[in-house]
Amino acid sequence: MSSSTAAPVNYDLFIGPLLVGVVANAVVFGICIMQLVEYIISKYKDSWKLVFLIWWVFAIDIFQVGNSVSMLWHYIVTNFANPEALASGPWEYASLPIFNAFATIPIQHFMAWRIMRFSGSKLLFAYISVLSLAQAALGATAASFGLKMTSIASHVKLIPLADAWLATSVACDMSITLLLLYYLNRSRTGFKRTDSIINRICRSTVEAAVPVSVLCLCDLIFLTLMPSTNLHYMFALPIGRLYTNTLLSTLNERETLRSSFQNNTPSHGLNLSALSSTKNRFSGQFSGMPSLRPPPMRINVEQDISMQTDGLELESQFSSPSTPIEKVSPRFLSLTMSEPSEQEHEKGQVLDEKRDIELGQSFDAER
Repeated sequence: MSSSTAAPVNYDLFIGPLLVGVVANAVVFGICIMQLVEYIISKYKDSWKLVFLIWWVFAIDIFQVGNSVSMLWHYIVTNFANPEALASGPWEYASLPIFNAFATIPIQHFMAWRIMRFSGSKLLFAYISVLSLAQAALGATAASFGLKMTSIASHVKLIPLADAWLATSVACDMSITLLLLYYLNRSRTGFKRTDSIINRICRSTVEAAVPVSVLCLCDLIFLTLMPSTNLHYMFALPIGRLYTNTLLSTLNERETLRSSFQNNTPSHGLNLSALSSTKNRFSGQFSGMPSLRPPPMRINVEQDISMQTDGLELESQFSSPSTPIEKVSPRFLSLTMSEPSEQEHEKGQVLDEKRDIELGQSFDAER
């Protein structure tokens, strides 16, 4: 196609969205790196399957970010001032749904597993699994046809298939979010500390799910309404990185919740030290008499708390004399009081007898 017969190209709507999408993709990838560093520093003892999932999606992110930079380089560097190159798309342009599918399938199944842990329903797991596999299959099919079509103009024929892919993806993500919120709200116990933790989990779930759903909806809308532009690529490129951020933020939230639970544990327990420090009321009159103190009594309150946080085990143990006796979804709560020993009891009786004798002598002297 010669430049004289080529249709005019709007660089602002073709190259501009690609540039914005690549930059946004890189920014979100940087956030994912920070989340990964936090996960490594926390030294979680997760199963090898979960660790493999983390490194799998992170490897896909690295490859996809490199592909997006390569695609932008193809248009603005290699084919600088070459409008004819804008009519064709490199393989990086059409392969985006495939890499998104590789990342979204395991992450969405991980979220489905969390829902199954909360609800105990394998049917819900199967429902989300079907949606996840369907959106991945539709995206991979659209990408395979797009790789065979070298002309970007011919990609308009794939819009119905791409719309079905994005709509199924949105349905899957919204189902995961709504089901998590529903079962989290059902887990409320009525105790302030437990409910505050559940509120925090709900908030983090919404914060992680809303950006993914919003970008998928924007990608669907702009692809359907403005197919001759690349505006939808502004939203399509960072979607995969947002899935990774959702996974890592969910895992890292465990340490935050554990620290918050420990720091917010109030200390208003029983203080028996005042009883042992109380002076005898006769000490002012009889300074030479021994001070009597009640036998020592010790109270030790232990709470071994085990809670399911987003389907992941969150455990913490508190043991201190000042820990309150308050039920916060405890698995075990014991209160032990050590009675005075027999020797201490006999010593107390001897002191009482001596005190009575000295009181009698002092009263006789006053008379």
